[in-house]
Amino acid sequence: MKALTVSVGLAAISTALVALSMAGPSVRAEAAQAATAPEATGAAPLTDGQASFEALKKLIGGRWEAPMGGGKTIVDTFQPFAFGSAILAEEWVDGQQITSTVFYVVGSELRADHYCDYGNQPRYVAMPSTDPSIIDFGFRDATNLDTHPAHFHTTTWHLVDATHMTQDWHVEGGAKGSSQIHLEFVRLTSQA
Repeated sequence: MKALTVSVGLAAISTALVALSMAGPSVRAEAAQAATAPEATGAAPLTDGQASFEALKKLIGGRWEAPMGGGKTIVDTFQPFAFGSAILAEEWVDGQQITSTVFYVVGSELRADHYCDYGNQPRYVAMPSTDPSIIDFGFRDATNLDTHPAHFHTTTWHLVDATHMTQDWHVEGGAKGSSQIHLEFVRLTSQA
């Protein structure tokens, strides 16, 4: 009985392969996509945090620039490290590195640790979103707020397309009260 079952199973696979090879390119592409879908591979679907981390990976390999006041430009770069389990973002102004942020996933959450030019280190967690192009980071905690109270309390990143991104940063704890910083980035080069 087992031999008959294996024989029938192999015949069905063989028939399916012949039909697929005779199909047009769009049918083959759909079949390939279905075969790699989480349900087909047995992999669990991505959590919001994992999906946001995958979206951030699209920023890697380029130089992102945004104009600032006073004729200055801020430059963001992104690179993977730790076998791709984390992303290092660096911000530069006038050739000086001013901040670094490390993005990583813990369980189902995307987290970010920001090493800031304000002299403190806020840590964020991405909030669930129905729009995968928007990553909204909420404040978790921070170090050095006792000596450097002005800090970036929240930030929202909008990954508009392959060459455009906006970042909105909400500042709290400063002598002037709360404020907003809006940056519009353009990807200038690729380092593939």
